[in-house]
Amino acid sequence: MHLADYSLAFVSGVLVLLSPCSYPLLPGYVVYYLGSKISGGRAVQGGLVCGMGLVTVFLTVGLATYSFGSALLKSLPSTSPVAAAVIGVLGVSMLLGINLPRIPVNIHATKRGGLLGFFIYGVTYAVTSMACSGPVFISIMLYALASEGFFNGFIVFLIFSLGICMPLLATTLLVAKAKGFIVRKITGATSIVQRASGIVLIVLAVYLYSLS
Repeated sequence: MHLADYSLAFVSGVLVLLSPCSYPLLPGYVVYYLGSKISGGRAVQGGLVCGMGLVTVFLTVGLATYSFGSALLKSLPSTSPVAAAVIGVLGVSMLLGINLPRIPVNIHATKRGGLLGFFIYGVTYAVTSMACSGPVFISIMLYALASEGFFNGFIVFLIFSLGICMPLLATTLLVAKAKGFIVRKITGATSIVQRASGIVLIVLAVYLYSLS
């Protein structure tokens, strides 16, 4: 594994959090669970707890997929070219704004408030993000499957999860510091992020193919 592998996994995680069908809901839920007057310390605490929910889901799904998928892909003569081709197609579809079929998932607030409620929200948000940014998540799964060994696949998903957590924590702090105008700017740019996701996936496909 190289720095480029880690960078692509991290950027993909950031793009998943900023998906246009889930990110606009985030600021409102920060206030719902942590209160309208949030201190910086509580914002960090809430962001980390929510991030734990995200990491729990993505690592569980990622490792389960790796465990079952790696055995299946061993039957192929070469995994990397196949994964690169699929990732490339997904990237082009996102760049061109072609929406692939997806299972609609809506975020609903749990009645349990506080940090535990925010953890549950993190779990729900992770599931929604997978449905919302299917091409990116599928690409990361294929990328992890094409990596050499279980440990490398685990590292890919871990860094991918951290890529989701960092902007989540930043958003929580912005809401706490009443920087709503910055959050609105980010929310308004999520459609551009979708196109950027396509470019990242194409780069990921070319990079993966070059390693084969």
